Amino acid sequence: IMAEADLEWAVKYNEFIEATYTGQRLLDRKTKELLQIVVEAALRAGRRRLTELLLQRGPPSDRLSRLRELTAAPGIPVSEHSAPQLQALCGSPDHQGALLRCGPLPLLNEAAALALAGQQWRGVSGPPLLVALDQVEDPRNLGAVVRCCAALGAGGLVIGRDHRAPLSAAASRASAGALETFPIHEVPNLARFLAQGKRHGFWVAGTLPEGGSALTGFTHDQALILVLGNEGRGMRPLVRRHCDFLLTVPLPGGGSLNVAAAAAIVLFQITCHR
Repeated sequence: IMAEADLEWAVKYNEFIEATYTGQRLLDRKTKELLQIVVEAALRAGRRRLTELLLQRGPPSDRLSRLRELTAAPGIPVSEHSAPQLQALCGSPDHQGALLRCGPLPLLNEAAALALAGQQWRGVSGPPLLVALDQVEDPRNLGAVVRCCAALGAGGLVIGRDHRAPLSAAASRASAGALETFPIHEVPNLARFLAQGKRHGFWVAGTLPEGGSALTGFTHDQALILVLGNEGRGMRPLVRRHCDFLLTVPLPGGGSLNVAAAAAIVLFQITCHR
C-alpha cells in the first residue's frame, strides 16, 4: 500500500524511466547518422592522411553515396566489403557501413595559440577565447568539449603532450565531427604555456567544483584562456597558481558536473558577456 504522495512519485519515476528508454532508442537510431557524419567530416576537412574508404557492399544509401563522391577529387581508394568483414576490421558491429583508414590528426603548436592574442576568431565579436584541458583523460569528454568550443565561439583547444585523452575515433565521434576541423594546439607544458599566454596579453580563468567565485557574476571582455581540470583530480596545483580567476558553477540541486557539461555552461556564460 502506497501513500498518495508516494504513488505520485512512483508515477513520475516510471514516466522518467520510459522517457529515458525512449531517448536511448532515439539515440541508437541517430548513431548510424553520427558515425557517418564523422567519416564525412574527416573526408571534407582533409587534415588527416586519408588512405582508403571502406564501404559495406550492397544498395548504397544517400549518405554512403556522398562519402564515395568525396573521395573522387583527392583520389582516395574505395573498396567494398561485407558487413562481417567490416566488423572484423574495426572490432565492433557499430561501423554503420563505412570505415576510413587515416593517419593521426595534425596538431598546431603553442606559438599558433599565442598568436591569437589580440585577434578575433571566425568573426565572433570580442577578444580571443581559448580553452585548455589539464590532463583530461576520457576521449569522449575531450570530444564533447571540442563540440562545445566549436559551437560557442572559442578560438582553439589547448592540450598537454602527456597524460591526456587520445584524439581517437571515440573523441571525434563525441565531437560530432568537430574534432576534424577545430584548431587543437598541443603544448609540452601547460603551466608554462599559461605563463607565456599571460605575457602575451591573455588572462587565465580556472574552474573548481567548489570554493571559487560564482560563475554567474563573472564578466570579462579581454583575451582569456579557460582551464578545465582532470575528471577526478581537477586542476594540478601548479596550473591553478597561474589562474587569475577561479570559478565555480553554482548547483542549486547539489551533485556535480562532468568536465564536458561544465565546459558548456562556463563557455555559454563567458560568450554571453563578450
